[in-house]
Amino acid sequence: MFLTIKKIPKVSWSSKKPLNLKPKLTTFLFLCFGLSLFGIGEGLLLVSYIGASPWSVFAQGISLHVDYSIGLITFFTSLFVIFLWIFLDQKPGIGTILNAIIIAFMIDVSLTYINTPENFLFQIIMAIAAVLIVGLGSGLYLIALSLIHI
Repeated sequence: MFLTIKKIPKVSWSSKKPLNLKPKLTTFLFLCFGLSLFGIGEGLLLVSYIGASPWSVFAQGISLHVDYSIGLITFFTSLFVIFLWIFLDQKPGIGTILNAIIIAFMIDVSLTYINTPENFLFQIIMAIAAVLIVGLGSGLYLIALSLIHI
């Protein structure tokens, strides 16, 4: 049972229901903070030139052929996936909508304002930090919305 999650913790700022379009203020703030960290982590991973997540690889590939940023392509991809939810009889919550907006924006902010380290060791350190930041952001996001009930 190494590294298995049995239950996402619920805290005072967790949402009462996952598909809530009007979360309480603390839930909203932690949600936005978690998504911001996730987006910064994704951006740092791209900036490091050491690796990238599958969604970022997809967005990066498209952005090489069109004149849009990786963040904007990520946003459009997210909107397309949300659109496909119609056929699954699913409706997005505030977390899904903010996910598309905040992560895409923070990826572009990271790519614009953070430079790639010239030293390979620092690139590796940046990539490791990026993965940890994405993990922390994911945890805050999941706890804020209590998305998984195992």
